[in-house]
Amino acid sequence: MDVFLSEIFSFPTLIFTIPLIVLMLFWLLAFAGLVDIEIFDMSPDVDADASSNVKADATGSSFLESLGLDGVPLTVALTIIDIYAFALVYLLRKYLAPLFDGVLSATAIGGILALVSLVIALPLAALSIKPLRRFFVTYEGANKDEMIGLICILTTQKVTSSFGQAVTPDGQTLSVRAQEPNDMLKGSRIALIDFDKITDTYIVVSETELMAMSSSSLPLNN
Repeated sequence: MDVFLSEIFSFPTLIFTIPLIVLMLFWLLAFAGLVDIEIFDMSPDVDADASSNVKADATGSSFLESLGLDGVPLTVALTIIDIYAFALVYLLRKYLAPLFDGVLSATAIGGILALVSLVIALPLAALSIKPLRRFFVTYEGANKDEMIGLICILTTQKVTSSFGQAVTPDGQTLSVRAQEPNDMLKGSRIALIDFDKITDTYIVVSETELMAMSSSSLPLNN
């Protein structure tokens, strides 16, 4: 075990070990419902005032598409790439690097092995991503404003002004936001009351709050 730890925390394996640790911590938080797995993905549904973001997102999407890494959240693609690169550089360092001892410096060998591992990892990740795309299908409605008033189920541990996800009755996953503090927890029935086109998120309240708002808006009988 000590030998294994020594190898993965030495150059060049360390290049992929640290990102892998960070990504594993991220996925633990994601599985706990504390962060959104699409946190690094930019939404294409923005207005004219954010045209620069649209161009940046389009460029990024085209680059990922050219590598075959599109169709899944960026965090998923990065995780798969890093896993392959980590495994490859570990094996290459262990079995191939000794062949070049005395020919190249340790730093040069490590740099070459890291680069080779990354180059090989990209097409392998693209192949692995293909069957995963169907799990990340984006449902686009003719007008997202038409979903206002829909009752959904909160899927994250809580919903705040910066993150939250919910699922609709037909299985669509939506990014939701709410004012704080609130008592909405995972599994709560929540209502979509507004849509923010800039952030591509829905503003929500609990079903109880919606009913209270509806009752208060009813005219009083004399």
